[in-house]
Amino acid sequence: MDTDHLLPPPVILLGSPPALALSMAHALRQAWRHHGASPADWQCLAAEPGQSLPEHGAVYLLGLDWRASVTEHEGVSNGPAAQLQHWRDQLQSQSRDYVVLYGNTARQWQQLAESLRLKAPQMDWSWLPASPAQRSARLRPYGCEQCSDPDCERRLFDALRSGRD
Repeated sequence: MDTDHLLPPPVILLGSPPALALSMAHALRQAWRHHGASPADWQCLAAEPGQSLPEHGAVYLLGLDWRASVTEHEGVSNGPAAQLQHWRDQLQSQSRDYVVLYGNTARQWQQLAESLRLKAPQMDWSWLPASPAQRSARLRPYGCEQCSDPDCERRLFDALRSGRD
């Protein structure tokens, strides 16, 4: 079977904070482009809260890491746990199948890669890096690769966890 012309299934990432899902979608698209494929050939997106979801695609919900501190959001109706429950309710009301990815970002990436390989075993997945930090598929803004400032890294990490840009 010729796997060169097969396309991966469309991917829809949902997360709270949305910045994590956006970063993972960006890393996937970067890896796809790095592979030499046309960005127009494959849909990978991260939906924002309130945004309607495409009808077709493999839906992944980025669950909260149980080790992450969420005390600042406890009791808040629009915190990460509430947003994830909203996504679950929306998916259930639409009778949509979805996969929940748990753990830290690296573990979620591994689970995503494994799930995609299982969904389309005939697909050539050699372009999909083992972690989002490989093959220039970074979860950092452009230019951060040369930065070694620990305070800068901490600010980026805190912004990612809180959903700020």
